[in-house]
Amino acid sequence: MRYSFRAAALAGLAGLAALPAQAQDFTVKVSGRTMPWSPAINKDMDFGIRDGTRPAMLFGASLIAGSTITFRAHGETTTLPGGARFGPEGQIDYVTEKRPGGSGRLFPSYYLDKADYPAHLNALIGAFVSADGKVIGAPFLIGRETARQVPEGAQAITFGINDDVFHENEGELLVEVHVPEARVILEQEQAQ
Repeated sequence: MRYSFRAAALAGLAGLAALPAQAQDFTVKVSGRTMPWSPAINKDMDFGIRDGTRPAMLFGASLIAGSTITFRAHGETTTLPGGARFGPEGQIDYVTEKRPGGSGRLFPSYYLDKADYPAHLNALIGAFVSADGKVIGAPFLIGRETARQVPEGAQAITFGINDDVFHENEGELLVEVHVPEARVILEQEQAQ
């Protein structure tokens, strides 16, 4: 029998009409070598030469479908050891269009919605994922700051860098994530 975290949580709250939850703030470290999601799990969203580290992940936050999560990032990464340093918005003079990069493989930004363009090399990217790491909806550009609505079924958020070759990258970004106060409303059983 498969264990359902959602069912267990709801069972534990049975009988409550409303449960207030506090807003949550998190800081996630994202190395310059971090892939934004797992291409092994998301085979239809492959990118680069798969030489990066696994995605940085925020798991266990109260992600409520429809709520708006805010992201703010700072720090710097490089594309080469000792190379030029770029903030979370990436290398402004290098737009990663919807075409392969220098490796001959796609950038993660290939899968972003049009509204997130232009996307730059080494820009910070995020994705909402299911409990098993499958991307839900379109990945999104974070850059220095953005706000996004949580899609139905999202259990975690992954973070990484927009690149096609990761092993030479250096540096680190810090992402401040604000999950708003949520209110869970449960329907009371009606006596019949």
